Amino acid sequence: PVDRVGAMALRKSRQDWVDAGMTLLRAEGQQALTIERLLGQLGVTKGSFYHHFGSLANYRKALLQWWEEDFTHRPIQEAWKESSPTSRAQRLNKVVRQLDYPLDIAIRAWGLRDPEVAQTVASVDRQRIDCLRQLHHDQGHRHPEILAYLEYTAFIGGQQIQPAPEGAERALHQALELWRNRDP
Repeated sequence: PVDRVGAMALRKSRQDWVDAGMTLLRAEGQQALTIERLLGQLGVTKGSFYHHFGSLANYRKALLQWWEEDFTHRPIQEAWKESSPTSRAQRLNKVVRQLDYPLDIAIRAWGLRDPEVAQTVASVDRQRIDCLRQLHHDQGHRHPEILAYLEYTAFIGGQQIQPAPEGAERALHQALELWRNRDP
């Protein structure tokens, strides 16, 4: 018989399941998101999985919700704690640098194969671009929509280059500054 402490050690929280899924997704892609792989990763039974999620479809939705919250809503909320537009932009940049880029790439790759995931990725992209547009607008830049799109696409493209070349981030900032200051 398992004692009470042993039984507690076998229980996994909803977040434990999400973390395990994100680990598999980052390392092996969406094809690794099977109940059997998750059970092996966590060392628990199917009952625990169904207790938290009810189905694999609900689990996948939970993964996407976590990604959207942690990789989009949280950084934006952190940035908006700052009072000035320049400080907001700096804070956003700092928070975003700490994100798990390989996981972001894995979600995007999953979205290429799954229409539901693609919808979430598109929604996240719109939210992120809207945030950048607002930041550029608040800083008084002449073309906030264009700058937001340019900055975001450079960010997404830059994620694909691993490891990033020396000075790549500085070069991106210089290019954006040149664009901001050019004539209309």
